[in-house]
Amino acid sequence: MTREPTKSQAQPNHLGKFLLLFVAFWMWGQASPVLLADWLTVLSPATVEIYTSALNVLSSDHTENAFPVSLEPGKTLDKAMLTLGCFAMVCLMNGLINSRKRLVQFCYMLILTGVFQAFYGTMMVLTGVEYLFFVPKEAYIGNATGTFVNRNHLAGYLEMTLPIGIGLLLGSRKVSDRGRHHWRGILAYALQTLLSPIAVLRCLLVVMVIGLLMTHSRMGNAAFFNALLITSTIAFLSTKQFRRPGFVAVIVSIVAVDIILLGTWFDISKVVERIENTGLDHESRDEVVQYVMKMIPDFWLAGTGAGTFAYIFPKYTGFVGGFYDYAHNDYLQLLVELGVIGCIPLAAYLMLGLQKGWALLQCSKSKLLNGMGFASIMGTVSLLIHSTVDFNLQIPANILLFVALLALPRVAEQALGNCSSI
Repeated sequence: MTREPTKSQAQPNHLGKFLLLFVAFWMWGQASPVLLADWLTVLSPATVEIYTSALNVLSSDHTENAFPVSLEPGKTLDKAMLTLGCFAMVCLMNGLINSRKRLVQFCYMLILTGVFQAFYGTMMVLTGVEYLFFVPKEAYIGNATGTFVNRNHLAGYLEMTLPIGIGLLLGSRKVSDRGRHHWRGILAYALQTLLSPIAVLRCLLVVMVIGLLMTHSRMGNAAFFNALLITSTIAFLSTKQFRRPGFVAVIVSIVAVDIILLGTWFDISKVVERIENTGLDHESRDEVVQYVMKMIPDFWLAGTGAGTFAYIFPKYTGFVGGFYDYAHNDYLQLLVELGVIGCIPLAAYLMLGLQKGWALLQCSKSKLLNGMGFASIMGTVSLLIHSTVDFNLQIPANILLFVALLALPRVAEQALGNCSSI
């Protein structure tokens, strides 16, 4: 039976949705309105210079004196539609996830998508029959990619679905230790656990960890386990419910089983070897960052337009060993493309999600709320770490899941009630 919403649930906070809508509107504003050159010069003199230079090449007697902010309006409108999709998804989450049952079902749905990707990618590697989705793989042979082209993007996806599973696991743990001091109580508890949904969930986590290891993604694996350590430490130090043996046992089991045991079977040495061999002499991404830093002073306020990085980047580069359509650093790319005007609301949305996750960690009346707070913070921190050297936030599946993770604490509170009203 679906529980009736409480009074506090009937008054949701719409600030997060407003921020997403503002970003989508800003992207539309970059692409569609045509500004007079004098007005556009106030926002972005470099953009006017680029348009003028291009027109001079095409025709020396051009008469156009009005341009959009975006250097490629079509691409920017595509990004605006994707942002509107994120907004619509958050609205659907708020409207549909209104009970504990629906919240758990939603989390399991996301977990199962991660399990499918991990299982599919791992089987492709182990069998040697490597396909994407009905298309033979041309890159990253010997690495799990799932239906993604890039192994780092599968790693990014699993970095977010794994914390959701861990959050459910923490939300389902038993608090009471009564009756476990006797061997019969311990045996009974062990059997109950093995026959409960917790055991199934734990197996699903194992599959996803195997998939993450098989991607051989350096930052993907490092970001996940660092985020687990950071979030566990924050939780352990913040509230007493995370100092109980059940929480410690869950975290220790993940580290012991998923790193030591599974890492031995599924060749974690390849990941370690790639990390050890990482150096500035073997990477060109550090050079890309240096060139992007040169772009920021020219476009810091209004940006070049969402999705336009590949079109403007060659103007600022020397030879960097290949074509870069992404900056391999989401923070710098977003700043270049959206400018400060677009990045401030995105940063505010991120902080709102983390603040609500932190609030749920401190809730002493609901284990599931604790788990959802833990999942949101851990998944967010993991992708934030990974985004320093990659472009997961440019991939539609990953950005949708990232936004869902940030919205999860507020949706969980809506479904279960405020901590003070439970």
